[in-house]
Amino acid sequence: IQLRTNHVPLQVYLQRIGKAETTTCPTCGRAPETVSHFLLACPTYTLHRAIHFRPLGFTGRNLKTLLNSKDAITPLFGYINATGRLRAAFGSLEIPDCDASDSSSDPED
Repeated sequence: IQLRTNHVPLQVYLQRIGKAETTTCPTCGRAPETVSHFLLACPTYTLHRAIHFRPLGFTGRNLKTLLNSKDAITPLFGYINATGRLRAAFGSLEIPDCDASDSSSDPED
């Protein structure tokens, strides 16, 4: 949800709330660090994008898919974990079980 609303600890948001002096991406120094920059454009994370978003094909190259598609959850969380960029705020993200049809089922079978 925070990625969709831009309330995520990236430089643009941190500067807006007075927690950072600049919006510039701390890893590449080339552009404001927005959600779009972090997920789709930052040259620092090119390899991570290639690895984690590859299963999504061309559709994985836009925010709409990455932030709204059920199929993108696992690659997105894998990417975020691999970059380490949000680890200080969130730790390692646990990839949710998107295939569980009933969240109230008894885990002890």
